[in-house]
Amino acid sequence: MQTLMPTSLSQMVLSCLAAGLNLLLLLWGMPDKLAVRTIGRCVAFALLTAAMLHEGMVPGQQPNHLVQPDVRFAWGALEIAWWLLAAGTIIAVVRTHYVLGGRLRERRFMLDVVGTLLYLTAALAIVTDVLNIPLKALQIPLSDLFSGLLINATAPYRVGDFISLDNATEGQVLEITWRATHLVKANRDLIVIPNSTIAKSRIVNTSVPHGPHATIAQFQAPSSFRPSDVVQALQLAIETCVSIAEQPTPTIATKSIGWEATDYEIAFFVAARWQPAEALNNFYDAAHRHLESFNALRPQPGPAGDDSVETLELRLLEGVSVFGLLSRAERVKLAATLVRRELTPGEVVLELGQIPEAITIVAYGILAASTGHADSAIDVMRIGPREYFGESGPIAGVPLRVAITAKTAAIVYDLPGSAVAGLLKEHSDVAHALAAKLAAREREGRALQQPAPEIPPTQHGLADWIAGCIRSFHHLLL
Repeated sequence: MQTLMPTSLSQMVLSCLAAGLNLLLLLWGMPDKLAVRTIGRCVAFALLTAAMLHEGMVPGQQPNHLVQPDVRFAWGALEIAWWLLAAGTIIAVVRTHYVLGGRLRERRFMLDVVGTLLYLTAALAIVTDVLNIPLKALQIPLSDLFSGLLINATAPYRVGDFISLDNATEGQVLEITWRATHLVKANRDLIVIPNSTIAKSRIVNTSVPHGPHATIAQFQAPSSFRPSDVVQALQLAIETCVSIAEQPTPTIATKSIGWEATDYEIAFFVAARWQPAEALNNFYDAAHRHLESFNALRPQPGPAGDDSVETLELRLLEGVSVFGLLSRAERVKLAATLVRRELTPGEVVLELGQIPEAITIVAYGILAASTGHADSAIDVMRIGPREYFGESGPIAGVPLRVAITAKTAAIVYDLPGSAVAGLLKEHSDVAHALAAKLAAREREGRALQQPAPEIPPTQHGLADWIAGCIRSFHHLLL
């Protein structure tokens, strides 16, 4: 027999009394009689449900729009209480079951998750059934809410961690809310990312586990190069960079081979006092220079259709930026003066305190510039293909304050001091470029040459001092 909806508050007395009984049992603390309390809550909730159904109030059913406002308000309040009490009663029954079975400690996390889901379900029912708000309008906020619950429960990252997402977004976690995660980028911009977006992304946490993490470099080379040659060039590039730690050992893997290009992945750890971005830039530059040296050593036909040493030397000069100030004819003329030397690992090229007599250009391999004695030598930098050293000797007579040795088998070409003298006489712009290079090395703390201690430094710095030596050198030649 169907009961009509209540039209006055007097017809809702039983339901209100049952709701009050549930409230009293909820506030009644009996920790030593948990089972009795749970049974009481179940009975009280059953009485509330029966009273509401008897008085024509079905949870989830909207009251007639003709009902008085005070009745509608009481109806809504009772429905809200019913949904919340339903969630609380179910949680109380499950918790009592595990307490009596002695498994509460091991099931605590699961109970917290189940309780949160039940209350979220009750809240969803209240919003849609009692408050009559369309579910579609809550789709995005609810998605962010559930995603926030998942993120807080599983904790893939915490405040202060550095994370990156598969859409290339990365930064330090500043705050985690139920709706969104706040990231601070490297340039201090703030990014607010909805939790639903993060839940669908691949998360890389570079702060866990604690300690240094490897830097990953992606490298692509033309498929015309054999993978073994490219791997060798990449290994030489790693050895060239003092910013890359020797331990743990870097790894190189060939990822894919295509008709036009082959992809490689390199993993290495950054040495102390270096930043990952700086180490990555140094590695990419060294990798390209070593690969170019492999290509330059390949036989290539000269103008007459045959191979020639001059062609190799010319390509070497064209790969050094400072000689880009010369015309091709001048580079061809200068290439004829280069003297080739082949070095074995450990061979000393220049001693500490020696004045270089030539500008030396590396064509292949790695040379190390080190300070200190042989047993305590520290590499301040390493010199790879398309790099040069020794220019302070021919242009200013300044001795080296480092020792230059071959770290691997290497091929170098010497540009004699006589050729340098003629070059500086005709091209002051090249002289200034060489002086600027020395000044840059000094500023970066990787100087190969510095003025001898007995030469007083000027207030204008190293570049102006070298430029003055060059001007004096020009006057001697004129």
